[in-house]
Amino acid sequence: MAARQQHRGTGSGIQYEDLVPKSEWKDQPEATLLTIDLPGFEKEHIKVTYVHTSKMIRVTGERPLDNRRWSRFNEVFSVPQNCLVDKIHGSLKNNVLTITLPKETITKMTNLPDTSKTVAEKVEKLEEKRLLEEYKRKKEEEEAEKKKKKLLEEKEELIRKLQEEAKAREMAEAKKLQEEQARAKEMAEAKKFLEEAEEMKKKLLEKKEELIKKKLKQEEMVEAKKLQEEAKAKEKLEEEATLEEKKKIQKQEERKLPEVVYTKPGIGTGIKTGSEKVGEVVKTTKEKLGYVVEKEKRMGKGIIEKIRKNEMTSEEKKLMVNVGMAALVIFALGAYVSYTFCCSSSSSSSSPSSSSSSTKPE
Repeated sequence: MAARQQHRGTGSGIQYEDLVPKSEWKDQPEATLLTIDLPGFEKEHIKVTYVHTSKMIRVTGERPLDNRRWSRFNEVFSVPQNCLVDKIHGSLKNNVLTITLPKETITKMTNLPDTSKTVAEKVEKLEEKRLLEEYKRKKEEEEAEKKKKKLLEEKEELIRKLQEEAKAREMAEAKKLQEEQARAKEMAEAKKFLEEAEEMKKKLLEKKEELIKKKLKQEEMVEAKKLQEEAKAKEKLEEEATLEEKKKIQKQEERKLPEVVYTKPGIGTGIKTGSEKVGEVVKTTKEKLGYVVEKEKRMGKGIIEKIRKNEMTSEEKKLMVNVGMAALVIFALGAYVSYTFCCSSSSSSSSPSSSSSSTKPE
């Protein structure tokens, strides 16, 4: 028989290739031999079963190839009539399966009950029952294997999905962590920049305030210097004005002193006496002092009030000193004029009396 192959697949992803092996019958005196060529198969891959109901031998086997592919075969052979089924045996050598079917030798014995048929039927029934149970068990095993493979596939699929989800979650968390780190880095840089800007602004403000203070200080110093210079100039002008006025008063007094005539006053004479002249000088001085006081009052506050409150400036103090000196000079001049006048009056009064007493009329 020629070998042929058929490709079949299952839902579990395993592909089976059906093999039809080459077989041959050989008849010998004591037994019948069945040889089957099974290249690549091992002893554990092959199973030989005798079916009592159909009196046939079933030979099955399967072996793995590659890439989830399997090779399998399932052959059924008829058993000769004179075969001892209990003594059927097989052997595998050089990839050839040899099944030996021993022949039955019939020897009739007289006066023995014919129980072979009943025993054979019982054995056949037991064998059928065993084969049926084995078939059911094999089916159950196949179903369990299919379920197991399906569960394994579902488990693998679930594991794959879980791995993908875990990987996606890890990637999302890593991305989120990177974004948070980048955001934190940006916030730290922005905070640092703001702090630097604030520090720079603070330094600029301090520098600006320092420059303003220096400028104000310089302006104050310039203003103070200017005010000091103006005060000095004003003081100098006032001193010059005071000296000028003092000189004018002295000149006026010098002009008035020669007008005094040291004569004895008489009735009907238009010449003023010395006491009158002194009174006029004192009156003039009082008028000048009153003019100065009135001038101070017009300027704001009186001299007396300023002296009481200690509010006089250095210029005003110097002016008061100059006025006091002028008043003292005027009073001294008045006293000098009075003294001179008195002395001249006494001398003039004594001279006429002596002359009158020394001269006699003739």
